[in-house]
Amino acid sequence: MNLKDPDFCELHCPVCTNARKGNRFARILQKIEMLITFGGCPSGRARKKKYGVTPDKAIPSDMPGKEVPQEQSGDNVP
Repeated sequence: MNLKDPDFCELHCPVCTNARKGNRFARILQKIEMLITFGGCPSGRARKKKYGVTPDKAIPSDMPGKEVPQEQSGDNVP
């Protein structure tokens, strides 16, 4: 896993994903992290560069050309 992967922040980061879902404790941790690191971890900054939103915001659904990657499961094996 690459530390600068924007999709990690979007789909797998335990702090960011829970903060965007509204978890109070995760939101506090995320705010502290963003203050200390001036914008978030490397994955969060890469997410901002790719999608145009900070790690604490959801990606707008009407953003043209910016498809959010879907989590792949191993169930699709023929």
